Amino acid sequence: MRALRFLGRIIGRALFALVVVVVVVIAGAYFHMRSSLPDYGADQTVKGLAQPVQIIRDRNAVPHIFANSFEDALFGLGYAHAQDRLWQMEMTRRFASGRVSELMPSKLLGISLPTPSLSSDRAMRTLGIRNRAEQSYNVLSDATKANLAAYAAGVNAWLTTNKAALPPEFVILQHTPEPWQPVDSLLWGKLMALSLDGNWRREILRARLFKALPDRAGDLFPDYPADAHTTLGAAQQALEKLPLEKLFDFTGLPGIVKTMASNEWVLAGTMTQTGAPLLANDPHLSFEAPSTWYLARLVGPGFDIRGATSPGTPGVVLGHNGRIGWGFTTTNLDSQDLFIEKVDPTNPDRYVTPDGVAPFRIREEIIRVRGAAEVKLRVRETRHGPVVSELIAAQSGTGGEIFETGHVLALQAVALDAADTTVEAIAGVNFARNWDQFQEALRRYVGPMQNIVYADIDGNIGFTSPGRIPLRRKGDGSVPAPGWSGEYDWSGVAPFEQLPRLFNPSSGRIVNANAKIGGSDYPHFITRDWAEPYRQQRAATLVSRSQRHAASDMVSIQADALSPDVFDMMPLLLRARPANVRERDAIERLQVWDGRMLRDRPEPLIYTAWVRALNRALYADELGDTLFADVAYSDEVKIPLHMLQHSQGWCDDKRTTEAETCDQIIGKALGMALDDLSARYGSSMDSWRWADAHPALFRHRLFDAIAPLRFLGNRSIAVDGGFHTLNRAAPSVNFARAPYAALHGATLRSVMDFSDLDRSRFAVPMGQSGNPLSPWYDNALEDWRDLRYLFIAGRREDLLRRAEASQWLRPAP
Repeated sequence: MRALRFLGRIIGRALFALVVVVVVVIAGAYFHMRSSLPDYGADQTVKGLAQPVQIIRDRNAVPHIFANSFEDALFGLGYAHAQDRLWQMEMTRRFASGRVSELMPSKLLGISLPTPSLSSDRAMRTLGIRNRAEQSYNVLSDATKANLAAYAAGVNAWLTTNKAALPPEFVILQHTPEPWQPVDSLLWGKLMALSLDGNWRREILRARLFKALPDRAGDLFPDYPADAHTTLGAAQQALEKLPLEKLFDFTGLPGIVKTMASNEWVLAGTMTQTGAPLLANDPHLSFEAPSTWYLARLVGPGFDIRGATSPGTPGVVLGHNGRIGWGFTTTNLDSQDLFIEKVDPTNPDRYVTPDGVAPFRIREEIIRVRGAAEVKLRVRETRHGPVVSELIAAQSGTGGEIFETGHVLALQAVALDAADTTVEAIAGVNFARNWDQFQEALRRYVGPMQNIVYADIDGNIGFTSPGRIPLRRKGDGSVPAPGWSGEYDWSGVAPFEQLPRLFNPSSGRIVNANAKIGGSDYPHFITRDWAEPYRQQRAATLVSRSQRHAASDMVSIQADALSPDVFDMMPLLLRARPANVRERDAIERLQVWDGRMLRDRPEPLIYTAWVRALNRALYADELGDTLFADVAYSDEVKIPLHMLQHSQGWCDDKRTTEAETCDQIIGKALGMALDDLSARYGSSMDSWRWADAHPALFRHRLFDAIAPLRFLGNRSIAVDGGFHTLNRAAPSVNFARAPYAALHGATLRSVMDFSDLDRSRFAVPMGQSGNPLSPWYDNALEDWRDLRYLFIAGRREDLLRRAEASQWLRPAP
């Protein structure tokens, strides 16, 4: 017994010592990472400046950058971006360059990382995003190159002068970033163009559906012309053996946006209390930690530019310059086409063109992988663009060999334009003083195509959609087309003068929320993938209710949580006959519900779950689980509306032997929905709340992949809203971890008041800092949720009196 007690004391002391060591290690790591917080008040002597720059941080850590030239202001912006968002910048350039694998280990802290870094690297190298950015850099003006160089010098000045630890992600990965290059600042724009004009994913989906259900697939695209799939028919045999399903998965890589939505409206002075225009904008993107946007102000001789910047890029993307202001929504332009190329049967390095057989352009890529052997990638390109179908062969380890089809798929896309001058257009917009200069600047805009609202202090309002609209010889690019004949080739782009625009309309208002722009008489095809019109119709209704709007009314409209789709769906849903008391309770609640997606109510949860279950009950049996998940990934209602109203043959469940009516399918879907909600949230409907299922979830790209570290980087907050509300908070059906969590919505809100632009207000989720240990990492989250805005304004001397910190950057001798 004495021996056992002695052994117990030894083990106890050892365990205590182990706990002490673990605590000390964790505490040491914590305080080491705490030292990574930048000192906003430390003056620095730096190389690359012409004259001193002062950075004044307000109480929200928004930098007000005062300089004597625009180049020096961009130097200061690069410095501030590096202070606050270096990891975000590093991941963006590595993702776009196809260099994530050399950074990410296969395991971290003993945990396997699920991040598909090698897959994304293969995709980016195949598309040649960095190569195209380098080619675009070469065609830029000297002034633009000087701006990019000044910004890069600012980033590198912080890397050089920073004596503290790097942000936590660098510490954990034991990684030191390379110097920032001017071309790195072009990569974000390329990714946005690839994402926001992301039609190639839709093309593959259509091809898969027409392959699976050639006579019925049109019902899954209700606005799709009945004869439009004849293009696919011409190439059906070539597509039969291509791995469309696996290629579809590649188009959904992390970092590539899959859902697009935004709101904007501008009112002339005839509709406002002050007699001056009001402009409201809230671009919707995926929720991330840190946030997409970074607020900043650039001040110098002849310029005072304020608004949202993108870390890694120079200038203000969305905002105002003291005279004009602007906001964006995406157009969803179909600027990406997949071409089916016919390979020469006698030589796999040649393919068929309208002028005969031609060689593929071939380049070799080497992907370095941390802790493993490097991967060699052989990329082939046709006259249309890179061959993307070989991504699957590379993934399967066959060395990039073609499949036994005799055909490959090549991608042509505006995003891959090697002469992209969009960065020059944004710089021009920053300095435009009126509508004519604004338009002239946008001549240099390539993509992604955006719907831009405009206002100025002279009382003008306008709308324009710049970007390169492909002109096709035949077809509309909605499905893969034969590439060997030339009949579906692009013949050019729409002239700038023929792009959609509107100036000082008699109505005094312009509203856009991604719905269709222009009428049937517009001469050029833009897209078939317009957003459902619910948000746009709701915004138009609200702005037309008054001729005397104040800026606070714009905020109220941005906060609107009414979901107009409810009024289309509910009459159909309520045809269901309740099978039990539980179903009767749910129906009675929905009968008196006003359609507002409020976080303290159960009805939004019941409605959303019912619509999802109805989608599954209507067509999952025909599609199978995989294809169904790719079609029904969002909470759009146009498919079930179309089927219940115009194509009721879908109501017959193929998995049962008995015929079913649509009303029976609706009732069955209600039972399925309530079963799921009861399993997740308990059997008492009185206790269900939209808030419990529907937090806005901001995921950190690294820490979200490491379950024990999610607490460090991820943030969440219960929110109002849904897929079709102006206050958008859209869930993703396929996010298994939290299927009702909001993953997409307003990443910026702005309201610009042209009677006094100092009263313009902005809100971003999370905060200015990308460092999870910073007090400004998530300080803005509740204000964003509750639509409390901040002002980016103030005279220099007033800012200094109430500043959080002030910092001088002085040029080295």
